[in-house]
Amino acid sequence: MTKNKTPNSIWVLSAALACIGAGQSTIFILVPQEIRLLGFNEFQVGIIFSISALAWVFFSPFWGRLSDQIGRSKVFLLGIIGFALSLVLFAAIIKYAQVYAMSFYLLFILLIGARLINGLLGSAVRPSAGGRIADITDLTNRTSGFARLDAGWQFGVVLGPVAVGFIMIISNNNLLMPFLFLGFLGLFIGYLNYKLLKKDDSIFTSKKDTSSLKFSDSRVFPSLVIATFLGISNACIVLTSSLFVNDVILENKDNLYFFVSLGFAIVALSGLLTQLFLVDRYTFNPKILVITGITLMAGVFYLLSNTSEIIWFYLLLMIYGFGGGLARPGNVSILSLSVNKDEQGAASGLMGTVFPLGHLITPFSIMPLYMMDPSFPYLLISILGLFLIVYMFYNQKLFFNFINLEERKNV
Repeated sequence: MTKNKTPNSIWVLSAALACIGAGQSTIFILVPQEIRLLGFNEFQVGIIFSISALAWVFFSPFWGRLSDQIGRSKVFLLGIIGFALSLVLFAAIIKYAQVYAMSFYLLFILLIGARLINGLLGSAVRPSAGGRIADITDLTNRTSGFARLDAGWQFGVVLGPVAVGFIMIISNNNLLMPFLFLGFLGLFIGYLNYKLLKKDDSIFTSKKDTSSLKFSDSRVFPSLVIATFLGISNACIVLTSSLFVNDVILENKDNLYFFVSLGFAIVALSGLLTQLFLVDRYTFNPKILVITGITLMAGVFYLLSNTSEIIWFYLLLMIYGFGGGLARPGNVSILSLSVNKDEQGAASGLMGTVFPLGHLITPFSIMPLYMMDPSFPYLLISILGLFLIVYMFYNQKLFFNFINLEERKNV
């Protein structure tokens, strides 16, 4: 099957995801330490972010279904506004508390509220963007479209902290300035997307929600299982890397955060390059991408459990990023090709629900294992990946029910 040209308008969507990726990575790098300096402990910091993630889990399907009813543009714009408002408000509250005395409990509630805006409204961006990709691609280039979208996120994760560091320097370490920059940049690019999306919203008509798409639907359940594994593996890397480097790899702890940040950059850059120069340029069966990606990731986690040198740690993170760069767009493409054209937003909404689950359950599963032995979390993820691969092979009709692509006339 000849691959059709992937629409260039996807790059504008990708740019919006880059802003959000930059904002999220900056939040996780800068904010926890700033909040701790205000008197919060690690558990309270976790609560602030967990409540937002929980809201994301519940509201992502709603926004996806709504975008199927009224169109992508309004839902997308609302999500971008929520992202920007949450980002700026969150930083402004911290900045205010650093200068003026404030009740601890009031500050705690305000920070939860500011972050909650992202979970309630910001969760509208991904489902509407995913629905948009399905609207303007076909069977031959859908995987490429989703690869471009995810590449934007990875680009933001890689370069966001660099840009923020530069802004912090020229603003005399004013915490509010980088978040203002990312917020307004996100709003500007979001408005450009709104204008593009609005042109095609005429194909949607306001109607009651008739979607029957649920987690248990056999068309989407397999992809959600795969996405759950990807989310858990990502959370494991994010939450344990700095601990693992400190406890197992480095003898001199002086440059710990530099080494860990470099590792995160390697993961994101590897995934970005994989999507831009491999998945976007060539036609691959999404099934092959998913199986190859998860196989690589399972192998990486097994080898990580036996790693004690920083060079091997970086090499394995690069392979991990490569595997994720294959598996994520492949899996989202499978999901999209498995449902009809009126359910694309709803499917993207369900996908947006399961990925954050990793960050919700990992503190109660992965971290206790790490306390027993630093290698145990990586061994567990490796075993889960192996079981998933075997399960996919033995249930190919369930996992890859879109396989007769020529017969899919309704996507």
